[in-house]
Amino acid sequence: MGHRFESCPDHKLKAPARGHSGMFSKLLSSILFFIAWLISLLPIRLLYVKSTILSYFLKNIIGYRKAVIVQNLSRAFPEAKYKEIGLLTRKFYLHFTDIFIETLKGVSISRKALSSRLKVENPEVLTDLHKKGYNVIGLMGHMANWEWLSILPSYYDFPVYTLYKPLRSKTAEHIINKIRCRFGMNLLSMSAAPRYILNPAHKNSFYIFIADQSPARVENAYEYTFLNQRTTFFTGGAKLAIATKSALLFISLRKVERGYYSLRFIPIDCESGLSGDSDKRQLEQRILKEYARLLETEIKENPTDWLWSHKRWKHP
Repeated sequence: MGHRFESCPDHKLKAPARGHSGMFSKLLSSILFFIAWLISLLPIRLLYVKSTILSYFLKNIIGYRKAVIVQNLSRAFPEAKYKEIGLLTRKFYLHFTDIFIETLKGVSISRKALSSRLKVENPEVLTDLHKKGYNVIGLMGHMANWEWLSILPSYYDFPVYTLYKPLRSKTAEHIINKIRCRFGMNLLSMSAAPRYILNPAHKNSFYIFIADQSPARVENAYEYTFLNQRTTFFTGGAKLAIATKSALLFISLRKVERGYYSLRFIPIDCESGLSGDSDKRQLEQRILKEYARLLETEIKENPTDWLWSHKRWKHP
């Protein structure tokens, strides 16, 4: 196992909150975190019972984003019959609440227990790239339980970073980030990522990009056919990989059974040293097209493990 970090580095490069509102937010988050810790001490089997009840409640009583979920599934799998879409919808809700329960369990779960629930099939792929002096960028989607990737630093003796989008609620952000960094994960906000990764002082690290969200500015994105729809993709990961001559990996994360996951690193072929802006743009497109292909394959093989409640195609 790798080294442990004594703190939770959060590389947002901005001043901390001040005043009464900041103090209240910190106090509230501490209280809620303590409550979450108490709940997380329950046996995970009992927490899964609660997850099953919660999934029924979200689907049939509240109808949480049900229209979005059904529409996304129907468009992605146009050949599926009505009953099949209904079954996928029900299984997704259960998977969705399982992620919530498992993230909650992450407040108190031990390093050993979490390591037994998320297995890295080929850790040597990342280790070998690090030994060769490469900076490594990993691209993945919202598959399986991405929150449990917080255990990854335990496998390596070099820095591992995950990029995240700050939440509107600073209280919720403080709680979730405290869980994410329990086992040494470094947090890097999306706004700070380019400047931080481009700094030579931070090379020879591993950066995780969850790159399947809908980009806010579609004019700067590339568009591909993805799950039977024209879909735009973030260019940030590809651009930074080319600029820093980083190695690129696709992170395949799959659910083996309830509460157990497997991770596999898949190299993304990326030629380095191309000259000229046109060549770099072509390389960006090849990278993102291959990422989209790998992610689509993953989703089709494990359709209920993706985040269907996300408004992925909100931008025409």
